[in-house]
Amino acid sequence: MMQASLENLEGLKRRITVTVPADDMKKAYAASLRNVAKNARIDGFRKGHVPTKVLEMHFGPKIYSDALDKVVQQSLPQAFEQCQVEPAGVPSIALDDKANLDGSSEVIYTAEFEVMPVLEEKPLSEMPLTVVQSKISDADIDTMIENLRAQQGKWQVNDDAAAADGKLAKIDFVGRVNGETFEGGSANDFSLVIGRTAMIPGFSEQIIGHKAGDKFTIQVTFPEDYHAEELKGKPAEFDITVNSVSDQKLPELNDEFFAQFGVKEGGLEAFRADLLRNMEREQKRALHVTQRNNVCDALLKYFGEFDVPADAVENERKRMCEMDMRRFKSYGIPVKEDLAADPSVHKDDAVNAVRLRCIIDLYVKKSGLQAPSDDAINEELSLVADAYEDPEAVKEAIRKNKEQFANIRNQAFERDLFNYIQNSAKCEVKEETFSELLRVGQTA
Repeated sequence: MMQASLENLEGLKRRITVTVPADDMKKAYAASLRNVAKNARIDGFRKGHVPTKVLEMHFGPKIYSDALDKVVQQSLPQAFEQCQVEPAGVPSIALDDKANLDGSSEVIYTAEFEVMPVLEEKPLSEMPLTVVQSKISDADIDTMIENLRAQQGKWQVNDDAAAADGKLAKIDFVGRVNGETFEGGSANDFSLVIGRTAMIPGFSEQIIGHKAGDKFTIQVTFPEDYHAEELKGKPAEFDITVNSVSDQKLPELNDEFFAQFGVKEGGLEAFRADLLRNMEREQKRALHVTQRNNVCDALLKYFGEFDVPADAVENERKRMCEMDMRRFKSYGIPVKEDLAADPSVHKDDAVNAVRLRCIIDLYVKKSGLQAPSDDAINEELSLVADAYEDPEAVKEAIRKNKEQFANIRNQAFERDLFNYIQNSAKCEVKEETFSELLRVGQTA
């Protein structure tokens, strides 16, 4: 009978020593021998009729190796069950080198692995949690209308205009760090809308006041969190040439403008009502994302730092890097090398993700939740379907698609769990404007 013993090593590391009886190894060796004998081709012998001694002479290491693999695959799950332990990653196997290579002796091997941490439950009633609330005001609708007008506006070159907030400056620039140009630091006829186009801090501000034909040099410093590692925190200078400055002519609020957004009747009043419905949908989505982020942050802070398995962290880190690579590819952003090759990329994010998974598993058991509620499923379906002309048809189509509906159910289960956590926590309400809320929600 197989025997197994468990040792606790440092931190989350464990070692199981497994002893497989000689009889089990003999059976596995015999089965491996038969498999080899079926297909072995050796000069002077018919296929399937090669003597055992000849087979062992030619294929001995393979026969023994295959048999060994089989007994390990069969015995290791039994050893985990016997020792009541679950590995968090792929175990590292080490074999005792005293076994007979003819499969006639018992086999002893060890498996080293990490386990998930066992957390002590903490009362949610003592966990501080910020709950965000938001209302859409008439001023928010006014701002949205002006944003839409700006999107549809036409630019007209103004030879006498100086660059200012809201104006479009077409510029050439050449950047240098330590006197050397760098990749991505130069452009011709670049379109810069002052106050809107995202640039290095201080870049746009130094363009203000300049007119077409002006040539000058500005000084900036790259942020510490800049995406290019070699530029983080580095001072730089840019030679600037202003080619033109344009004013924007905004469209009138008339039926022609409203029709571009699907409102063909009812004028401004109907347009504002349609905007409000769209904004409420975005508000609902952003509130959900924001609150989810707040709950995750609160849980991580409440439990603090604790050890998690290195394999689980590395797998999560690679998954995050793969998601980045796919996102960059979809945006047409070239990536020269595999992001996961740098072990520091997403390391902290991955650690937090695994820690959060451990914490959430704890409260899944505490909550008693086993399946998502109908209300949560409907909420998740609405987040997807309400943007379409016929939401009910979209919901029905999702329900019929097994994969899509499974995703909806998973998200609904998470919604129920996070509602349970929020309802149990020590909450503080924070009011945010629609614009503040959307900035957070859009980063999810």
